[in-house]
Amino acid sequence: MIPAFSHNITNSFFLWFDNHLMRKAEAFQTYTTKLYNYTDARLGDNKVVYGSPYKQWAYDNSVAGISIPSGFLINNSFVPTGTSGMYIDFDNGRIVFNSGVSKNLNITGTYTVKEINSYITDQPEDNLIIEGKYVTNSRFTVSETYVSPYNPVTPCAFISIENIDNNGFALGGEDETRVRMKAVVFAENLYQLDGVLSAFADTYNTNFNIIPMTNHPLGEYNNLKTGLYPTGYNYIDVNKQHTDKKCYIYDVTTSKIKDDVVKELNPILHIGFIDWNIGNIRYPRL
Repeated sequence: MIPAFSHNITNSFFLWFDNHLMRKAEAFQTYTTKLYNYTDARLGDNKVVYGSPYKQWAYDNSVAGISIPSGFLINNSFVPTGTSGMYIDFDNGRIVFNSGVSKNLNITGTYTVKEINSYITDQPEDNLIIEGKYVTNSRFTVSETYVSPYNPVTPCAFISIENIDNNGFALGGEDETRVRMKAVVFAENLYQLDGVLSAFADTYNTNFNIIPMTNHPLGEYNNLKTGLYPTGYNYIDVNKQHTDKKCYIYDVTTSKIKDDVVKELNPILHIGFIDWNIGNIRYPRL
């Protein structure tokens, strides 16, 4: 199946969300830590994994101040990515080598971590809050071990499409597609939650462009698509390449669950919501 409008708008919104939060709110932190070897059954025996205490790592070089690794210090010598097949898995905060690499290496690296991880979901907010059991990957403490891959960790935001509605806009089959996007935010503390909600409350009357899903910067293994982005991924530059398909934010609302309710649902997190009403002019029947 080729990417549909819902795929492309979700991809575009996700990339915009990440960039806006890191750039406008400076919601990122840079660490230098040791990386720890562990076994990943999904990758099998043909890969060797070293994971960091944090995920997700930042990869958008349009954000001033972030550190995107070009290599790592291995046994006190700098080794660039690509050596022994080494690639960075940004979502899972780790590096992966081809088989044959020792599992007893002393590896350290400097990298930037998103203060709020971002995930696309199809789960209703009730399920995310009540049924979700998340590992806390605190940005304020360091664990002397790796963080497990794949499963979501907090602090984070879950992004989803709530509904899509087409309305006639002009003769000739041109419609305005209204999209309702939602984010459920899980924060470590009230200061962090208020910062996220405030950063996006100010996006009223702003816009972003439709970036096709095929232009998502990460590949199958959450590594940067070097063929698509040979000099690195820069959201601002990519967004400017797609100015023919603008999305306008007509309104934004934010809210929080009261503290006493939160303590019953999830006593270690602060939870908030952001809703966007977004418009896009298009010809859906062409």
